[in-house]
Amino acid sequence: MSKSLGEELSESLSNLTALIIKSDNKDEWMELARQQVEIVNQLQVFIDEMVDAALPEYQVVTDELNAANAEAVAAKEDLSKIAATITKFADAIGKLTALAAKVAAA
Repeated sequence: MSKSLGEELSESLSNLTALIIKSDNKDEWMELARQQVEIVNQLQVFIDEMVDAALPEYQVVTDELNAANAEAVAAKEDLSKIAATITKFADAIGKLTALAAKVAAA
């Protein structure tokens, strides 16, 4: 049975990340990273076009991800903040899961 587009995109990002980590060739690494960014950019287009920004959950998830990203930026400078970053992303992912379920049910 074939996978959905969402499943294939998720698997593609995972595979690209794994290859980026393993690659020791700078040119290959750069191309893999470019391709990863392009997939992420296209996912952003899908989400922005398909999810109703008027849903209350949309703003909640956006705010949660904003907080998690701010924590991640801080953790890049101070690795002791990684645990807090993980917690922030976990909270955001929980809200994201609820929003995805609501959108899928519509």
